[in-house]
Amino acid sequence: MTTATPGQEDLGLGPALERGPALARGGRAAWRFARLQPGGLFGIIVILMVVVAAIFAPYLKTIGEGERDVRRIALAEGRQLDSTGYLQPPNSDWWFGTSSAGQDMWSRVIYGARPALIIGVGSVGIAMTVAVVLALAMGFLKGSVDAILLRLLETGIAMPGILWLILFTTAIERSLPVLVVAVALSFAPLTTLVLRGNVLQEASTAYVEAARVIGASNARIMLRHILPNLLPLAIVNASIIVPAAIMAEAGLAFIGFGLPPPAPSWGVDIGPSARAYFYTAWWLPIFPGIALSLTVLAFNFLGDSLRDVLDPRLRGSGLI
Repeated sequence: MTTATPGQEDLGLGPALERGPALARGGRAAWRFARLQPGGLFGIIVILMVVVAAIFAPYLKTIGEGERDVRRIALAEGRQLDSTGYLQPPNSDWWFGTSSAGQDMWSRVIYGARPALIIGVGSVGIAMTVAVVLALAMGFLKGSVDAILLRLLETGIAMPGILWLILFTTAIERSLPVLVVAVALSFAPLTTLVLRGNVLQEASTAYVEAARVIGASNARIMLRHILPNLLPLAIVNASIIVPAAIMAEAGLAFIGFGLPPPAPSWGVDIGPSARAYFYTAWWLPIFPGIALSLTVLAFNFLGDSLRDVLDPRLRGSGLI
């Protein structure tokens, strides 16, 4: 407990003094992370920019979700345009130009951050939840539970991920919730096996045996002792899978199985409906491609930095 000097109670300085050291430690940790992990700092900055763009898209000089376009403006003015007339290069009115349908590419790039983040973060959240639960059940309970789930996971891993995504989206529908679930299920089996190995390692340690000796239940051992040691590895794996999930959605859209046009999506904007105009309209693949590449690169950098910070085997290496 902090000893207060006379008058501190009246000034309300007691809680501030108690928070001071914690804030100072947090500031020093943030500065050390920024100094030793510049890639992670770059990743955080870019990810924050993408999140801000996704949340405040209506206020960033966008036109709806890119659906009010050059074509509608021309029709309102009584002018008739063909697909060539709809294509407008970047200028003061259309910062990123327009698409072959006359859609504002700036608006589509900004609104395209929403499905990218929803699919990336949402699918990984589902996949990691499923993986942690199954890994704890397999690695700790063992026996027939482990054997049955292991065979099922190996069957799932044997099917190529892109084939699974195509079959899933074709059989149901091409919508955002379906894509989130499909991408999550495609990453869950391999992630479960990775976490299962860590659970098996933790379950054989001395502190777990000691917990059993003193009568701790299986549920308490899993939740109180093994799960906290599993979470750093799960966080690192999640940060690595997020860019892969974003690329999975873009890959599906690139071959025509992603979100249906005219939904705003970076993958859709470099997909089959736009590729016919790439030679005559250079801006069509450039701006969505840059947004997609920077987002994926930022998550990769952040994942590498989190691995360096959270991996106990790297302690003392000078990376953290």
